[in-house]
Amino acid sequence: MFPKSYKRKLLPWIYLNFIKHANAGEVIPDNSQLLKTVCRQLNSFVDCPNANVDYIWETHGFSVGIRESGVHNRGVFVTQGTASQGSVVGYYPGTIYRPGDSIFIQSISNSYIFQCSDGIFIDGKHYGISGKFYKSCSERNRLGPHLTCDQSWLALKDLVNPLACGQIVNNGGIKSSNVSYCEIDIDLRLIPLKQRKFIPNVLQSDPSPYMRMVVLVATKDISDGEEVLSSYFSVF
Repeated sequence: MFPKSYKRKLLPWIYLNFIKHANAGEVIPDNSQLLKTVCRQLNSFVDCPNANVDYIWETHGFSVGIRESGVHNRGVFVTQGTASQGSVVGYYPGTIYRPGDSIFIQSISNSYIFQCSDGIFIDGKHYGISGKFYKSCSERNRLGPHLTCDQSWLALKDLVNPLACGQIVNNGGIKSSNVSYCEIDIDLRLIPLKQRKFIPNVLQSDPSPYMRMVVLVATKDISDGEEVLSSYFSVF
């Protein structure tokens, strides 16, 4: 018998449960529109966290934040307004491991690792070896005075990118979930160098002109005070 924390990472188990729990009525977002939305958000952020919260509020009509959760420890909540269906309500931050990259040590007792459909992993753990490794890769990829990724999410507070909290989203099960995970590949040539410091992801290995990102998209309206919940099976 596998421990629950490891069993859910096994591909056969993930596949069978995805088929079992997939919501046939769930709307699959248009990836081209998601790419435009994320690029617009990244290109609009500034160095002031409060200003970025205001930007999301003014352009999308909601804000999100990390709070104590009745589901498990901490969670992500809509803190004002309503996140309408189709809204990007979070990014999944962390170090990106492409197939062939070594992730064994970082994966031990790590429930923050997200597995993409093509074998890419994102390690969203903000502390321990994972947190230190992310920061090391971030400094390695620095171009002169310019950071090429966001480090603020590691502290879980005062997020410069207010949406970089997707790793904290709790599992609500298929009946209670209100977001789905959507995989996109951002063309970094569309993001000016000075704006890349708002991307909450870094590649473990050699840099690429494309950056894998996983965004959380609302599958229904999420009102002020509601917790953002996934099913851990809704990946598009």
